[in-house]
Amino acid sequence: MAIRTVDPVTRQPLGTGEVGELAVRGYVTPGSFRGPELDVEAFDANGYCLTGDLGSIEPDGRVRFRGRLAEMIKTGGANVAPLEVEEVLLQHPDVVQADVVGMQDRSKGEIVAAAIELRSAAPCDTASILAFCRERLATYKVPMRLAIRAAADFPWQYPQAQAAPGAGSRRRCAFELKSLADAALGAIALRRTAPLPQRRSP
Repeated sequence: MAIRTVDPVTRQPLGTGEVGELAVRGYVTPGSFRGPELDVEAFDANGYCLTGDLGSIEPDGRVRFRGRLAEMIKTGGANVAPLEVEEVLLQHPDVVQADVVGMQDRSKGEIVAAAIELRSAAPCDTASILAFCRERLATYKVPMRLAIRAAADFPWQYPQAQAAPGAGSRRRCAFELKSLADAALGAIALRRTAPLPQRRSP
């Protein structure tokens, strides 16, 4: 079994540590039954199966998962993996959970937005949290909208999500959060915070 990362657009191989689409070759599906046109999308010219997963191959050979390609935020021509931003937010000592989503924007296409839950008694200081992100992320990856929310405000806390755990309920939660984020944008176009949220970080 061989695995590598490729650029999602050009399908060219990427270097060690670079984030791209994970592609595998070896004991994988031989292709679509009587659907050669589907194989063009599923395999590259070298026979690697394109998984739709984002990740990187580290110097020690380990594969680091970064999220799904469909969740990628496209902002001003650059790609941002929500999981990467969530990992940084979760490093902040006052943040309990963090979720990142792309919000529609007229000039950039999408902007990075996040909802976080703070630890009990932690100060509500969004400026320091954003400064924390700027020290660890490229400028275009720093959330332009940051909302502080209680745990109960996140959809995976809703009874229907708890009653039906797994990928299906996770997708429904993500869809609901995306809808909430997009709807909120018009009401807070001139503000730096918004009633957002999205996926729970693993």
